[in-house]
Amino acid sequence: MAMSERFYQTVLNLPVRSLTEREDFFVSEENAEAVAFIDSFPNHFNGAVIFGEKGCGKTHLAHLFAEVVLNKTGKITKILSISAVETLFSPDSLEKNPYLVLENADRLTSEKSLFHLLNTIKSSNGFVLLTSEKPPVAWKIRLPDLYTRLKAFPCIEIKSPGEALVQAVLIKQFSDRQIKVSPDVIAYILKNTERSFKSISFIVSRSDQLSLERKNAITIPLIKQVLAEMKA
Repeated sequence: MAMSERFYQTVLNLPVRSLTEREDFFVSEENAEAVAFIDSFPNHFNGAVIFGEKGCGKTHLAHLFAEVVLNKTGKITKILSISAVETLFSPDSLEKNPYLVLENADRLTSEKSLFHLLNTIKSSNGFVLLTSEKPPVAWKIRLPDLYTRLKAFPCIEIKSPGEALVQAVLIKQFSDRQIKVSPDVIAYILKNTERSFKSISFIVSRSDQLSLERKNAITIPLIKQVLAEMKA
């Protein structure tokens, strides 16, 4: 190998540490309704749906909900994937801790299991928070009773982000990876990318990968390459 050739570091796929405390969540016009609903717990509902595109903060909101439940009831909220609905619950266990979050609800495979779970939650005077990328009307539910039950839940959308929320999410996602990025890099990203959570996630993960490979800081030239890859 020629001395002039550049060496690259092998990047390990290490888990990203997610900041899920309330002080790490940026409340904006786009998510304020969802935050207000969570803070209204307990209410006269037995469930709700919060939906929005990937990366919009649904998991963070799930942890905020668990914090609110713990503070107001002393109960632990389990945060699980919708796939757990078929195997993990029994009426007895739900009576003791009738508060749940089921994420990725639009990937539901067992409608009967979810219907029975919702009945148990209601009889236990509990609450289930469902998160998804799409509203229930787009889940293609075939079981009429389940669809009727879901229609009775508040359905709250986290809208596409404006500039303030894009900036907050950018900074948070870099912080989750323990990366400090200069304000001029953040400003450049804001000026040159579309305002979507999907774009933000790609920019953060790809720029982190490139900076590790090259052992360089995340700079505007590196971000330019990432943006070019997005357009390719």
